[in-house]
Amino acid sequence: MKKVFVFGRGSLYKQKETYIKRTYNVQGFVDNAVSRDNEMDVESGLPVIHPEQISQYLDEDVKIILMSTQYVSMWKQLSKLGIEKHRILFGIIFPPLMDGEDVLFGDGGSIVAEECGGVCYLNCAKKIDVESHKQLLEKVQDILRERYKRKYPIIDAISQMDTEPVSRKFGTERGTAIDRYYIEKFLEKNRGLIHGDCIEIAENTYTLRYGENRVKNAYILHVKGWGENAIKGNLETGEGIRENQYDCAVITQTLMFIYDLRETARNIYKMLKPGSNALLTVAGISQISRYDAELWGSYYGFHEDAVKALFEPEFGSENVMVDTYGNVKTAIGLLCGLCREDLKEEDFIFQDKDYPVIITALLHKEEEVK
Repeated sequence: MKKVFVFGRGSLYKQKETYIKRTYNVQGFVDNAVSRDNEMDVESGLPVIHPEQISQYLDEDVKIILMSTQYVSMWKQLSKLGIEKHRILFGIIFPPLMDGEDVLFGDGGSIVAEECGGVCYLNCAKKIDVESHKQLLEKVQDILRERYKRKYPIIDAISQMDTEPVSRKFGTERGTAIDRYYIEKFLEKNRGLIHGDCIEIAENTYTLRYGENRVKNAYILHVKGWGENAIKGNLETGEGIRENQYDCAVITQTLMFIYDLRETARNIYKMLKPGSNALLTVAGISQISRYDAELWGSYYGFHEDAVKALFEPEFGSENVMVDTYGNVKTAIGLLCGLCREDLKEEDFIFQDKDYPVIITALLHKEEEVK
C-alpha cells in the first residue's frame, strides 16, 4: 500500500477513515495546531507533524492526503513549503461520498493540484478553478438545478404560474374541495360510531349521510342557533353545552376558528356520554377560509402532535387516535384552488405525514367505573 500522511484529523477524516486505512499505509498526521516538536496521536499512536516539518518525512513515494474542506488553503500552504503537486491527494473525493460530494465526484469529477499552488475541479465537460470549498458547493447547486429541471417538469410549471390561485373558494365553484375528500373518507371509515343522539357543528349533513337509520336525533350546535333542530351554543365558552348528552359528536373543520382550544377540548369531553365518541377534523396545510375568518376569526393550522397534546389530558392518550391525510400533490392542489375533480382518484391514495392536508381525531370517552 502507498504510504501517506494525513493532513487533518477532524470530521471529514472520521467519515472516510475506514477507506483510508484500508487503502493506504498511514505514516502519521499533519496538523497546524501542534508544536514543532513531534507529538503522538493518542488514538492511533502515530506521529503528528507540523506542516513546516513534513518535508523531512517525504520519501520518494510518500504522499499527503488533505482531509478538510479547507483543502485549498492547505494546498497553498504546502505549495509555499515546496511540496510538489504529485504528492497531494484530496480526501474530499474519497468514499463514502456525502451530500454534494456525490454530485461532484460520483460520475468521474476530481480535484487536482496545480503547479502554481492553485486547485481546480475537473470533469468530462470543463475545468473550474477552485477558490474555496464553498464555491465548489455552489457549483453543486448549479448542477442539481439543471438535473432537477430535466427530471421534474413541475419546477418550470410552478416558476411560470401566477401568484394568484385558480380559486379562492377551494375550487367549490367547479367541484368538490380537495380537503372534503379526506374528511369524508374519515367519516365513512368510522360511520358505525355515528348513532343515537348526535350533534354536529353548524349543520347535520354528515350526521344524516353517514349515520343513516342508526341516528335517533341529529342536533346542530350553532353559535347563533341557526337551523332546524339547532341548539344555540358555543364550544369555546360552554354556552348550550350540557354534560353527558350525546352518543357522537361530528366536529369537522371547526377548531381553526376557535381561540381557546383548552376550554373547547373540555367542552367536547363534557358533552359526550360515557362510552361515546367524537369524530373531529382540522386543517393542516390549507388556504385560509376567508368566509369563516370574517365571521369568527381564524387562529390556527394544526399538526398531529398538537391535536394529541390538546385532547390527551381530557380523554387519555389511549383514547385519542390521530391520523393524517394528504400528500404534496393534493396539498399543492388545495393551495392552488383546484377541486377534487381536477385530480385523479389515485392521487389521493398515498398519505405522506410531511404534507398533512387534513388531520383527524377519533376521541373516545371511557365508560364510568362503578
